[in-house]
Amino acid sequence: DLVPFIAALNKTDMVMAAHITAVNVTSDGLPSSLSREMITDKLRGELGYDGVVITDSMSMGAIVQDYSPAEAAVKAINAGVDIILMPQDLAKAYNGILNAVNNGNISTDRIDQSVLRILQLKIKYGVVDPEQF
Repeated sequence: DLVPFIAALNKTDMVMAAHITAVNVTSDGLPSSLSREMITDKLRGELGYDGVVITDSMSMGAIVQDYSPAEAAVKAINAGVDIILMPQDLAKAYNGILNAVNNGNISTDRIDQSVLRILQLKIKYGVVDPEQF
């Protein structure tokens, strides 16, 4: 199922991580959007993808049935996701990430990686002026 997607990786700026559990690909039992094994190890490591990774809607049942907004957001960031799409509760997701950064569960380097990828994409499409930085 991954073959057409793998072939397109070098032609895309952004990949959306679905909430499917890929039991034949990962061993962590997590939805792909929350799986470090899927995002960092497979997508970024094994397949060499260096673009922006965004989750599918974090308000979907596959997430909200098993994870709080804060827990899901922290897991996604630690998995290697750059943008969290539509958390069930934005304030709780934001505060979960902020608390995780403040207590060392998410490193500032990890946040910086995502910020850099997002800014590079915005510069590429003229959304921001690189002279601002």
